[in-house]
Amino acid sequence: MTRIRIAIGSVTYGETGMAALKNRGVPVKLIRLDPRESRNGCAYALEILGGGYTVPAIRQILHEAHVRYTEIRSDDLPML
Repeated sequence: MTRIRIAIGSVTYGETGMAALKNRGVPVKLIRLDPRESRNGCAYALEILGGGYTVPAIRQILHEAHVRYTEIRSDDLPML
């Protein structure tokens, strides 16, 4: 399973990004980050688990919605 996390500096951008992704059918949730998890100390992230979504596709949706983010991380997680 793939996990994509998009670090966001504010809850407002997080909510806007979450709405844009959900409108496209992407299962996403807004989570609180430990500031050490992000290079820029962001406090929030959008998290997408599975679904076969790619980073370029997610990046495009956020760009179209004018959502600012600091970084995107993608991890392959073991299946439970």
